[in-house]
Amino acid sequence: MEPVKHTPICNLHERLGARMTEFGGYEMPLSYAGILEEHRAVRAAAGLFDLSHMGEFELNGPHALALLERALTNSAARMADGQAQYTIMCAPDGGTIDDLIVYRRAPERYLLCVNASNIAADWAWLTSLNRVGAELIDRSDETALVAIQGPRAVAILARLTAHPVAAIGRFRTGRGMVAGVECLMARTGYTGEDGFELFCAAGDAERLFAAALEAGTGDGIVPCGLGARDTLRMEAGLPLYGHELDRATSPLQAGLKSFIRFGRDFIGEPALAAQRDGAAGKRLVGIRTTDGRSIARQGYTIHHGGRAVGVITSGTFAPSFARPLAMAYLDSAAELPAGATVEVAIRTRMVAAEVVALPFYRRPAGA
Repeated sequence: MEPVKHTPICNLHERLGARMTEFGGYEMPLSYAGILEEHRAVRAAAGLFDLSHMGEFELNGPHALALLERALTNSAARMADGQAQYTIMCAPDGGTIDDLIVYRRAPERYLLCVNASNIAADWAWLTSLNRVGAELIDRSDETALVAIQGPRAVAILARLTAHPVAAIGRFRTGRGMVAGVECLMARTGYTGEDGFELFCAAGDAERLFAAALEAGTGDGIVPCGLGARDTLRMEAGLPLYGHELDRATSPLQAGLKSFIRFGRDFIGEPALAAQRDGAAGKRLVGIRTTDGRSIARQGYTIHHGGRAVGVITSGTFAPSFARPLAMAYLDSAAELPAGATVEVAIRTRMVAAEVVALPFYRRPAGA
């Protein structure tokens, strides 16, 4: 068994009073003041996250794009310098190996940000596909990632850098000094709010994290853990690998069709095309328990007409709605639209619930 790793900000988390937990092979903050408080801070003001457990691969050279086009469902050929792109890496049967973000740093130079639990699997898969001779480098251990998320994120970051961060568009990047630390600033996130993810050298991460906390004090920024990150992403209908995505689930089943560009001969394309043109087998939906109290958690089964028709993938108390919400897969054959009534088997009882469309939460226009 591999020993648990620590991010470069681990000591600061402990000084800030974080409750720690193991996730993706790393000891990570679960919460500080509490999940509810941290969640609400991100929705109303700003939250600061340590995401240094994520993996980073550098891909360079004249053959880099060919590898990406073969390995990923989205087309990196459409990207310009400084652009980021959400995409999925599939197995030949269409199952999901990982979902990730690709950043085009310059011509023939890319950065891939992958899930912490999949670093080894992703590396092995990309290496096996790299018959074109692209330069592939694992930068995970030497790279840290800090995210500022929420309506006040731009204002806070602007105090720390001379770079015109407000001019960086969604899924675009800039590079510059932030609090004296060289950073790649990406206007991306996993909370449903505006914000930035800052890549920097591991040795600079604690200084960057502390400076961002100090700069955002007057705006209500708080340090946030994995608990709030999970409730925020679930309200926004964003999939989490190991819950909504895995090797037995395709991006089409997860409702990610817009991130698939067919006609490029990528790995898994024939299987995904068959699902697109036929029956996908299951589809991702939202679930809301009728009593407003019962939490439908991962693995609980969904029933309709006396038979099981689906399973919960994620479920929790949603602070923005002051009630439990869940994400689930329903059998396509069940043909249950939004508004349909179902039951969830919660421990020893059947609890009435409703199928609802995803996402539960959308950031207000202009926010």
